[in-house]
Amino acid sequence: MDQIFNKLHHVYSKHKKALQGLVSKVQALCEEAESLKDKISDIPNGNNLPTAQLEAVNTEAEQVLPQKVHALNQAVEAEKGFSTEHNLTNKADQPNAAVSSLQIAIGVFFDAGMNSSFLYNAHMVAGPFAALLVSFTFSLTIVVTCVCAGYFIGRFLEYGGNSTDPDIPEFKKIRNRAWWQFRGFIGVMIFLILTIGLIRSTESLDDIQHSLTYYSNLVTTPEAVFLILLNICIAVFSYHKGRIGFAHPYGDYSTYQHGVINAREDLQQTYGDYVEDIEVICETVERDADTQDKARTKSIAKHNKKVTACHKAYRRLEQAVRVAENRFSAEVTKLNNTRSVIAGKSETLPDSLLDQFSFSEVTSLDLPDFYQPPKDRDIKTALTKAKADALRRLSKIFKNALQN
Repeated sequence: MDQIFNKLHHVYSKHKKALQGLVSKVQALCEEAESLKDKISDIPNGNNLPTAQLEAVNTEAEQVLPQKVHALNQAVEAEKGFSTEHNLTNKADQPNAAVSSLQIAIGVFFDAGMNSSFLYNAHMVAGPFAALLVSFTFSLTIVVTCVCAGYFIGRFLEYGGNSTDPDIPEFKKIRNRAWWQFRGFIGVMIFLILTIGLIRSTESLDDIQHSLTYYSNLVTTPEAVFLILLNICIAVFSYHKGRIGFAHPYGDYSTYQHGVINAREDLQQTYGDYVEDIEVICETVERDADTQDKARTKSIAKHNKKVTACHKAYRRLEQAVRVAENRFSAEVTKLNNTRSVIAGKSETLPDSLLDQFSFSEVTSLDLPDFYQPPKDRDIKTALTKAKADALRRLSKIFKNALQN
């Protein structure tokens, strides 16, 4: 019996050793699947709503927006007080500085072109470019001087004149200063424009004298008279644009206009910034959720693919076990037949002996299950609702700040 046991053990060991390689492969696949499952759990859940962040934005808005509204109200009251004190009825819209600058630039080049043509025709310069350069210098000087005079002097000539008490020392001092400055400006402009006329009448850029003889020659030179009239028109136009083209024509009122405009824009900008903050928070959460969902889906696919490979290997193991069992059974039958022939009678092997050679333990493996992701709520729908609620609350905070 011992001899039969040794032979059976040898055959059993040979088949089991062949199966052990398949068992190791199944176990390796199972371990890989488990490790991939652990990676799935390490991916953060992107279904959390940014409730705390949205609440923080609205909490800050409750504190800041009333302050901005208060600043706007103060600016409006200051503007009303100034208008009442000065009896200001003409509250023109804020002029467009860009358009005014373009119009002034056109005037400069037009005047320079006209001046250069007269200078070049009189052969006082080397060429057209030199004539244009000299004329541009004259025109730019006149235009810039007139624009500055209109802005810094012209807007203050009637300062406080329509108020209930125009003779207040403060108002009267500003008006007197503006009138003295205006007279000085007129004198400078007369000198500049007459000089341009004398240049054309004498046909010289060097020998210029302000005398009666030269003025008599100027009056009898049509080109010089035309240049004087042209530059007077350009000067008046530039003075007018300087007075009304960049600010309100009444001195200091633009300061209060800008105060109201800036306070209103600041309020709207602050509200817009909070709206943008809410949108950015929600977009960031949605983007992160999409990224995490993609990573989770990819990891789940890898895990399930590995589980599939594990089950396939296990089925091949089961098939190999059945083949091994059949071959072992054939070997047992062969050994038993040989024993019966030697004994001269039919022999049977005891069941207790055969029970020691079982292949069932080879297939007793715990296989991993396919990962079924939990059914999460629709984060986009929930996020859209949270965003709408936050914007609705922010709008309510803004309206309450305006009403109070």
